[in-house]
Amino acid sequence: MFSSFPWLAAVSLLSGVISLGFMWYLWPYRNRLGGRFFIATIACEALWALSYGVALFVFDPALRELFEIPIWFSINFIGVLFLAFALEYTGRQNVLRSKAMAGVVGLQVLHTLVVITNSLHHIAWSGYRIEPTLGAATVVYAHQPWLFVNAAGFILMIAVGSFLLADTVFSYGPLYRSQAAAIAVSPIFPGVPFLLWLAEVGATPPLNLTPLVFPIHLAFDMYAFFSREMFEMVPAARRTADRAAIENLGSPVIIVDSGGRIIECNDEAARLVDVKIGDLLGRRFEEVLPEIDPAGGKQTLSRQLDGRNRTYAVTTAPLTDATGTSVGDTVVCQDITEERQREQRLAVLNRVLRHNLRNDLNVVQGYLDIAADRTEDAETTEMIRTAAENTAGVVELGEKARQIEQALRADAATEAVALRPLLETIREELAATYPNASVDIDVPESAAVRGTRPLVDVVFRNVLENALEHADSASPTATVRAVDSASDGPSLTVEVGDDGPGIPKHELAVLDDTEETALEHGSGLGLWIVTWGVDALGGGVEFDVSERGTRVFLELPRAALRSGGAVSDGDA
Repeated sequence: MFSSFPWLAAVSLLSGVISLGFMWYLWPYRNRLGGRFFIATIACEALWALSYGVALFVFDPALRELFEIPIWFSINFIGVLFLAFALEYTGRQNVLRSKAMAGVVGLQVLHTLVVITNSLHHIAWSGYRIEPTLGAATVVYAHQPWLFVNAAGFILMIAVGSFLLADTVFSYGPLYRSQAAAIAVSPIFPGVPFLLWLAEVGATPPLNLTPLVFPIHLAFDMYAFFSREMFEMVPAARRTADRAAIENLGSPVIIVDSGGRIIECNDEAARLVDVKIGDLLGRRFEEVLPEIDPAGGKQTLSRQLDGRNRTYAVTTAPLTDATGTSVGDTVVCQDITEERQREQRLAVLNRVLRHNLRNDLNVVQGYLDIAADRTEDAETTEMIRTAAENTAGVVELGEKARQIEQALRADAATEAVALRPLLETIREELAATYPNASVDIDVPESAAVRGTRPLVDVVFRNVLENALEHADSASPTATVRAVDSASDGPSLTVEVGDDGPGIPKHELAVLDDTEETALEHGSGLGLWIVTWGVDALGGGVEFDVSERGTRVFLELPRAALRSGGAVSDGDA
């Protein structure tokens, strides 16, 4: 039975049929990244297995040798197509379309032509003869040097493709790990018998059993396709996204390996150092940006770019692989020129307002007082009084600016601030300015918010000042009430109400705008201080204006107190 239908041929033909079936299943995915090349790779395997299976029935040496053409055509282009699949699947389309890849294809075409014309020159093999084994028309021939070169290229391309897929395993973690690992490992099974045959190790005569183990190889590919949605989760998207993120960041980005050489950068980085990307890659980082230590954390860089002096905030971060091993550093340069200039201008203006202007206005106030004492004209006295009030208002405005600047200091440590004692202190101090006003406090002793005491103070002080100052009653009243003091949620809402005429709509509208205009502007800093302060505390503020007055709802981060006003364990 085996002599009429050798099992070697049967297994090889079955392997080819399985390959064709897998191609049929894969066909709808031919337009996905890597799909067409993967299908073409399986097609070459099917051609190899079917040609080899049929050839095992052919005992005529001349006709049998003709079957080597489709077999070696498949061998030559399996490597090319598998490499092309790996490049496209992992997002390296630029290499796929490169001249180097075109050269690889051209070399494989040359190998195929050598096989087709081997009977004329015998540089691939010689001494071709049939030596039947197990009833099959197996052949023996002497492997010539060109055959080894041909096979080495095939093996190298398979190895490179497997390496690219294995790199995906280690680079992108579990997201693509299973399918990439399965495809990277699968070439090992047909690869081992091919190497044994090439080295003429094993049975005599040597048998090329590579097509017979294709089903094992395909089993791993089927696992990747069916179980892990191989063409649904394509690592090329991740690689493209990584590259796009670097390019679209808008800031210079440079990636340095553990040896200090630049392995990746974007166009902005090349523009910063005035070097083309192609010339920048591979150079030592210290040669390009000696002012920066890639492992030095936050730094500052000054460079002239486009005819202007630019300042960059440099942030470095270690680059680690999936195992946590440091493999380099990432350097990001953020242009802070405008921010630095704005800070400098504000600092100068602030100093002028706080010192020079305040001192000059104090002198003006002194002379206005003297002038008021020396005049007896009622109209002149009224003008002097108005000028004195306006001058005092400007001085007070500068003082408020100083208060909010100090309260918003970023380096201040947060704590649990007990509200009731703070509010009582503010009430006592406001009584000196507004002796006819009353402030009712309905806040439990346990109520506390997380922040800095100066910041919490300036928020509540300005809300209450606004309520009392703009009241239209001779005896204004303000109330401070904890809305949800019984709750233990993350926020504490405090309501501050008054019986005044309400905050004008244009005053509140300005708080929601990104900038003030000439026609719509706030009359002072009070509401801005409240808004900025609450935002710095991590809370929120809402205003409810009606005919009965204004209610301000301050939602602030809650903190708990121990006995004596200390921070509780949960808030330390």
